[in-house]
Order: sequence, then structure tokens, then C-alpha cells
Amino acid sequence: MIQFNCDRCERPFELTDDRAGEKLECPDCGDMNIVPAAPAPAPIESDSSESESAYDPKADRAADAGYPPNHGPEAPVVRIHPALMRANPLLFLGVLLAILLGGAGFIWYGLMGKSPTFIQYPSIALLIIAAVFLGLWKIQKLSHSIEVTTKRSIERRGLFSRATSEVLHDNIRNIQITQSFLERLLNVGTLAIASAGQDGVEIQVQSLPAPDEIRKIIDLYRPL
Repeated sequence: MIQFNCDRCERPFELTDDRAGEKLECPDCGDMNIVPAAPAPAPIESDSSESESAYDPKADRAADAGYPPNHGPEAPVVRIHPALMRANPLLFLGVLLAILLGGAGFIWYGLMGKSPTFIQYPSIALLIIAAVFLGLWKIQKLSHSIEVTTKRSIERRGLFSRATSEVLHDNIRNIQITQSFLERLLNVGTLAIASAGQDGVEIQVQSLPAPDEIRKIIDLYRPL
């Protein structure tokens, strides 16, 4: 309905919307009035809480899975090093056996008061070599990692010197997981990540434990 007052005597009028634009004579004072147009309906205010909850579906997927949400400043999610024993189980068992044999020979022929023999010195050498090899192998695994944040994936190499390669999650074109039959049984594999702006692979980490779980975490922050 259109409600207005007479321009001269302020008499109120109430007309239907289709009378807008017509001339109307006031019965009290005789003044001619132009019926104004109907007022525009007031805009409907949206619920702010509803709009905030639907602002970013990617953040909901990550938060629902128990990880940091995708909005806000960058935050670390997970950092993984290549596996040691599961990556090369036979080699690990061989090194461990060499340490045990070398240690047993050193204890038996050394600490038990036995005189040096042709077995004692090789046992000491075997123990030292196997222990040094295992230590260097562990350091090599610790110096290589992949870190997943809420914005990007970062490959880090080196302990004293450092080399990094990173891919923004919004730019990921493909994630590849390669596993042999034995690696599938041990739940390790190679994870490779390629971005849309490059032809090759920017990130490639071998012998990662649970590579499928790492891919699922990355997918939570990708625009799928």
C-alpha cells in the first residue's frame, strides 16, 4: 500500500500500489497531489553466523578431520622423515646382526680376560664399522623430510647445508605414490608432487611411511 499526506493540508491518504503516478485531488482543500511510488522493500539481512560457517568449504574439510583450518595465517600440520628399518629391512637386519656379533666377540674375547686372538680384532672392527654405518644412515634419513603446512608442501634436504623445494597446495596438479609389493606390505613408498606451472616433479621423497595418509592430508588443503 501507498501511504502519503496532502501537500497542503497534511490529510493522510492510503492507496493501492497500482495508483502510483496518478493525480489525486484532496477533498478537504482541493489541492492536486501526485501519488508517489510504493517504497522499495527493505533488504533482508543474512545471518552472519551462517555466512561465516560457509565461507570456505576447504577449511571445513580440514577442521572436521582434526587438522588446522585452511583460513588464517600459515600453520604447520605434519612433518615426516623417510623410514629407516621399513625402507630397507634386510639391510637393517644385516647391520643389526653385525653390531650384535661384533659386540659379542668383543665382550667374550676382551672383557672376559681372554688374550687377543684372530677373532677379537675383527669383532671390534665389525662393531665399529656397523655402528658408524647405522649412525650415518640415521643422520641421512633425518636430514631429508617433507613438511605439510596449511598452505604448501615443503621438501627439505641437508643437515648442515640446506636445500628446499616447495609447492603451494592451490597449484598442485598431480600427486603420485609409487610402491613395490614389499613396500605395500611395509606401508612405505615414494611420494611425488607436481605443480601446474611445471612439467616435471618438484617434490619427491622416497621411503616415506604411510604415503597414502600424507596424500589425504594434502588433499584437505587442495581446491578439489
